[in-house]
Amino acid sequence: MIKEALKTLFLIVVMYYAFLFEMSFLPFFTFFSFLILFVVLINILEEPCGRIGLFSAFFLGLLMDIYSTHYIGLMAIGFLLLSLLLKLILSRYVRVGSLGWLPKI
Repeated sequence: MIKEALKTLFLIVVMYYAFLFEMSFLPFFTFFSFLILFVVLINILEEPCGRIGLFSAFFLGLLMDIYSTHYIGLMAIGFLLLSLLLKLILSRYVRVGSLGWLPKI
């Protein structure tokens, strides 16, 4: 329980700094968001039944909604749907045994 809480707290801090980096140094890359890549990486490294990827997708989506001109919750729902789709694909269709060397989140 405490290990999961520390892992979540660490990810919140890392996601916040990744968000600040993207919003301050990369505002002109409107065609690609590195935070989407971050969410995809977390969901790939996590176990398919884990919830950290869903939490991180929703949290990063809310952070992006605060600084965007769109409706509040649009990016949060989009990132959450992306995370759910990745979890569905990874749990049902992907069986790769060679990814065992990657660290699990």
